[in-house]
Amino acid sequence: MNFRNQLIESDIKAVKEILNSTGFFYDFEVDVAVELAEENLEKGEEKSGYFFTIAEVEGKAIAFSCYGKTPCTAASFDLYWIAVHQNHKGKGIGKKLLKMLEIHVAKLNGKNIWIETAGRPLYSPTRKFYEKYGCDLVAELPEFYGENDSKVIYLLKV
Repeated sequence: MNFRNQLIESDIKAVKEILNSTGFFYDFEVDVAVELAEENLEKGEEKSGYFFTIAEVEGKAIAFSCYGKTPCTAASFDLYWIAVHQNHKGKGIGKKLLKMLEIHVAKLNGKNIWIETAGRPLYSPTRKFYEKYGCDLVAELPEFYGENDSKVIYLLKV
């Protein structure tokens, strides 16, 4: 398995495929992730503000993370996306992506990584992943995304 921090054109399709494989995301959410990848490719990391790390096997992207500096903050970053293709879950890839993100944010003088996820039962494994990694649950906003779907916010100190 290889990891890289530079997007290539084929990653646009891969981002969509990875997210769709999980069964977690609505179409409009997948569209947003694709837009962020397209903006990164078009403008680059610095101008777009979106950093990507891609995990690949035999040249095919199977997982990714997307994050960026939180506007108007001194040292905070937001994790926008982290996803592993359904066929590759349970192999520690997500943990490796999160660790790489943490190291990169530290190099950028970041101190906080803010992570938002859904409170629906479907997202229970996602929340357990963050908690097991060492992220602190700092807030839950009820009914944020919709009925019976809170926003759950974690903080990972760098």
